[in-house]
Amino acid sequence: MSDGAPARPEFLCRFADVPEGGGRGFWFGADTARFGVFVIRQGDVVRAYANSCPHRGTPLDWLPERFLDRDGRHILCATHGALFRIADGFCVSGPCAGSHLRPVEILRRGARLFLAARQPG
Repeated sequence: MSDGAPARPEFLCRFADVPEGGGRGFWFGADTARFGVFVIRQGDVVRAYANSCPHRGTPLDWLPERFLDRDGRHILCATHGALFRIADGFCVSGPCAGSHLRPVEILRRGARLFLAARQPG
């Protein structure tokens, strides 16, 4: 499809592959169409966001799979130190305070997680 949307949801991983109180990142596409998504798990709840800081557009993790601050209470932009609420992606401190991470729709089907649709850049 020309808009980059898959014909059906795209498999990300098994639910158990996302560590409790942690996250997991995924990259799709190539070159200028490349985009990242990350999933955070808290108990039975998973949330997903585009892996792009609203301040500069840089990926949030500078080490693979490291999306949370030391306390595991906020999503951390490793480039600028901005902190975001896990529940809604709202930036509570840093250069993009008041901004939001872009939510990404994922589907949970049993023990598996899927990207509902390719996200525009």
